[in-house]
Amino acid sequence: MVLRGEKLPGCRSAGEGGVAAQRSLLISWLRPSAWRRGGCGVAWKGMISMELKPKRFLILDDQLVLRKLISRQASFFSRFAVEIDEFSDPAEALRSLVEGGYDLVITDIGMPGMNGIDFIKNVAQLGYQSALLIISGYDGKMLQTIADMSSALGMSCTRFLTKPYSAEAFVATLDDIFNEMERRLPLHPLDIEQLLSMIGEDDYRLEFAPVLTLAERKLTGFHLAGLVQNGRRYPMDYLFSRLAGRRMASAVLLETAVERIAKLLADIARQTSFAECPISVQIDEACLRAENVFDHCYMALQQYGVAARRIGFELTDSLGRRADAVCFENIAKVRYLGFRLLAGEFGQGALAVSNLFKFPFDQLNVPVETLRWMRTLLGEDAGAFRLLRYFGLSQAAVCATRIDNEESLALAQSLGCASGMGQFLGVAIPEDELVAATRSIWGSSSAADGAVSVI
Repeated sequence: MVLRGEKLPGCRSAGEGGVAAQRSLLISWLRPSAWRRGGCGVAWKGMISMELKPKRFLILDDQLVLRKLISRQASFFSRFAVEIDEFSDPAEALRSLVEGGYDLVITDIGMPGMNGIDFIKNVAQLGYQSALLIISGYDGKMLQTIADMSSALGMSCTRFLTKPYSAEAFVATLDDIFNEMERRLPLHPLDIEQLLSMIGEDDYRLEFAPVLTLAERKLTGFHLAGLVQNGRRYPMDYLFSRLAGRRMASAVLLETAVERIAKLLADIARQTSFAECPISVQIDEACLRAENVFDHCYMALQQYGVAARRIGFELTDSLGRRADAVCFENIAKVRYLGFRLLAGEFGQGALAVSNLFKFPFDQLNVPVETLRWMRTLLGEDAGAFRLLRYFGLSQAAVCATRIDNEESLALAQSLGCASGMGQFLGVAIPEDELVAATRSIWGSSSAADGAVSVI
């Protein structure tokens, strides 16, 4: 923790060697014989370098002891240096917020005078849109409702902790918050005209996140994480949000990405023993509104002799009664053509329960944030997803996402998730290294040792 006014000492990056070193470590992590509980966590944490610029926290709690306790717990957060401003009076905290510059606001709910709910509303009116952490003794359902209110008011990332909680849970929540902030706010904003030019000129490369079984730590496929241009990374959800207002632009991005994926899948089948390696790709409603987009994807796969079942399309947007008819036509085409359909951002995204009932999903991708909420309601229940049978899915079809630390990995396992992906399980692999990475884990095609089921 860095107190206001202290000089922050410089620090050397712990991840010297950069991305290439992370990728070589990934290969060793993914070998089943190399896995052990927590082993990958040590390697990953060693690659996280502390930023020179400290993060600024605002802590609001009317009780001095609790306020000091939170400040003390924040000092255990070694990912960044932090500066902390403490307040007991909400009005005084709001005056400090007017000056700006805070990366995280931590607040109680039950306070005399202005309560935490009104404080959050006032924070939003001041234009604050960064991260919010609610710490309170109220029950989880109430805090989740307040967190949803905060998100609707424009907070980019909202989390809550129910008292009592451990210091480990506090630090893990901070880690989760800043992981989410990094996912949502790319370091290099991309102008839409630049994006369209990048797609049209094919001037980018793809990056893929490995998907592993949580029990055996076995590689079972990949998920398209995003695009990279000139060393700058852009997640797929960010790209789709930028393209949403341009007719057919999302579909063009999807088709060009699938064509490149088709070639990769053909090379993986030819050069490795993982002949059925699947890759999933996110789609949004703009993709579904495009005529014949999945027919074009299917033809791209046929060109390389790749079966449609090796591509899964992850839907995160909700489709209501007023959605275009072509959206439902394309959902039907996904299955008719033999692709897999995945439900994404379960419990966090816009996908409605009615869509889960009606659409023929093959897999459910569940963010760690949803898993924490389920643990609050159900405890650590390995059969927490037993109700999925009403959606035509089994527990084995659940994939945990955003597993970015050891705590989230343990949580996913305790709730019975079969597979997972996230920074803690493996860093993203560029497309020009994907075949070699798969071969190093599964062996060459001449060393095939049996079939593997597709996720």
